[in-house]
Amino acid sequence: MNPVVLLGPRGGGLTLRGVVAELEASGVISRGSRIAAVTAGWRDREANEGLLDPRLADRVADLELYRRSDRVAEADAEFARAHRATQGRLKALRRAYNLRLDGLVEAHRGLAELRGDESVLRAERDEALEAIRRLDARHLDRVVEIRSEFERRMKPAERDAVRSQRREVDARLEGTETVVIEGGHVANLLSRLRLFGGRELLRGRAVIARSAGAMVLTPRIVLFHDRPPWGAGHPEVFDAGLGLAEDIVALPHASSRLALDDRALSARLAARFAPASCVLLDPGHRIDRAAEGWNGEGGVERLDPTGRRVRFPAAA
Repeated sequence: MNPVVLLGPRGGGLTLRGVVAELEASGVISRGSRIAAVTAGWRDREANEGLLDPRLADRVADLELYRRSDRVAEADAEFARAHRATQGRLKALRRAYNLRLDGLVEAHRGLAELRGDESVLRAERDEALEAIRRLDARHLDRVVEIRSEFERRMKPAERDAVRSQRREVDARLEGTETVVIEGGHVANLLSRLRLFGGRELLRGRAVIARSAGAMVLTPRIVLFHDRPPWGAGHPEVFDAGLGLAEDIVALPHASSRLALDDRALSARLAARFAPASCVLLDPGHRIDRAAEGWNGEGGVERLDPTGRRVRFPAAA
């Protein structure tokens, strides 16, 4: 089982160098061992020295997955066209999902505010929540189905342009004991990780993932912003992640993106994705997967079924 460390966004006194030093001190990785970095979520800033702790620079090999995906697209026009078409299908699906989701969430909200015989209304609210959960599950199945259809048809691992770049990635991974996955744009990050091997890139190595990087390690990626600049927002299921961080819904920047003072909203979020824990990853927060389960540091919290913020990973 990979040692996994999930971090909140930068800040809060928690540094990558400090995390690496702790893993070395505990014997999880060797002192001075090489580190592979994935910074594809930052696109044009990929491989920018400022993304990683400069004190680790002489140990880090950036895998440059975003640049490599551009090289694949340049070398294989057929593959690039098929990928764009698939992205178009997924965007259409996402628009339809969000339209349906909006109606179901509004129905659940209205039922939560409705007053009357609780023995009747409780069952209606439960059914309204189940309708949201069913839609989430169906949407995730459709996303995986569309993406899997593309992979079956185009067979990325068998295409010359992809194989060439994967060989170079494998060469950079040689001798590394740790993979650091930085944040940025979660869709860019996830698609590049998948193109170049997904979980195989991480096999047998400790993984440190920050912010959006933490999101891609979960089984189910949830996008969220309760008060976006463009109006009301609802958390939405985006895609299946790599599944290394079981039973976690990672919520980076939670304090700025979630209306945590609204207990009804928070309770719906926790219930919607239960039994997974909705973990609030703010700057300075860290959770580690140990043999006995997850440990939390830096005051990291999760949402309980009533919408309260409670210490993670204390039992519900």
